[in-house]
Amino acid sequence: MARQESRRLAPDGRSRAVAQDTLRLTRAVAVTAELVRRVHRYAWPSAVGHRNRAYLRDRLVALPLLAVVAFGALGWAYAGVRGDSAYIRERAAPALVDLADARASLLIAQGEAERNLAEGRAAELSGLSERYRTRIARATQSLNQVTRSGALTVAEEQELRVVSALVVDYTGWIGRAQGHATDPVLRDAELTYARSMLCSQPVAATGRNPYPACPAATGSAATSIVDRVTGLEGRLRARLASRAAWGAGTITAAVIAVLALALLAAGLWRTVSFLRRRFRIRLSIPLAAAALPLLAVPFLTVDALLALDAQHGTVPVADALAEKTSPRTETAAEESPFAGPEPQAIETLRARIDEGLADGRLAFLDGIAPFVFPAGLGVAAVIAGTLHAYRREYLVVARPGAVA
Repeated sequence: MARQESRRLAPDGRSRAVAQDTLRLTRAVAVTAELVRRVHRYAWPSAVGHRNRAYLRDRLVALPLLAVVAFGALGWAYAGVRGDSAYIRERAAPALVDLADARASLLIAQGEAERNLAEGRAAELSGLSERYRTRIARATQSLNQVTRSGALTVAEEQELRVVSALVVDYTGWIGRAQGHATDPVLRDAELTYARSMLCSQPVAATGRNPYPACPAATGSAATSIVDRVTGLEGRLRARLASRAAWGAGTITAAVIAVLALALLAAGLWRTVSFLRRRFRIRLSIPLAAAALPLLAVPFLTVDALLALDAQHGTVPVADALAEKTSPRTETAAEESPFAGPEPQAIETLRARIDEGLADGRLAFLDGIAPFVFPAGLGVAAVIAGTLHAYRREYLVVARPGAVA
């Protein structure tokens, strides 16, 4: 019986819920319409049919508010774009270059060690080649530079310290193999262990490619030096691509800035026209001075677009640093320095990033980003003070008996 009554009451409950939802929607529409009407009144009032005092009061509220919103949104978006460019140029890109250089140098050193130790007693007496020692020192220096770059998180810095410790251990095993150069069994065992520390899946050297790269493992098997360096490169590349992309916050701020700046410019023009027509003021010097910062907006816009385009251009170059560079390319570029730049050499890719980011900005605007919002506050203060003075003067003149 109770179930039948609840079934009969269910349609009434649904109707009541629909009525409540309709009432909420109606209230929301009414509130939105009133908000739009008030914003339109303050942002775009008409001088026709309005008293001078009311019009100046509306302008006194609307124009400073528009200036603060416009320059605040513009400053936030512009500082974000400039900050992303600085992060890529000063931190992410150098760190990626150093990681690629460390990876290639270690693989070249491995190839040199294998070739030298194959000579047996000669390697024990004369030691390993100059290229081996240079590449090991270069890899160590590159890893230290990545640590100091500031591009890594705390966890990634800890991972890089582990890599540096593994490199020290790796060179120790190469030294042991050198000490047993005349004993093929011990030498090969120690060299094999050193190679396993460097690569999870080593590739045998050939006559055409004495410095082979090794594929990086993933997951729980990624414990070798190359695996860890490749993982750091992947996370850093993802962060660089995220910084180079158009963010939702930047797009929103840019849209708000464009709308507010358009309304501010139009409002200033209409206010100057109003003062000329009603107050016989041909040109308001303070309002003209307040409009001067608007002349910098096109330059800031062009600079931001150039920076964004340069940031997008660094993404494929960063991918090439991690995927296209190889020990064979590095040794070819090292052995033939006057043969022309190798397109996939680390130094060539580094130069491409530096040149692209350098060309992706207007140099004379360096350091101006922190002053965009304070400039907006200054514009708002000048407008407010000027219109307040005009309104106060009008009230004094309009008071009965003041003219006499």
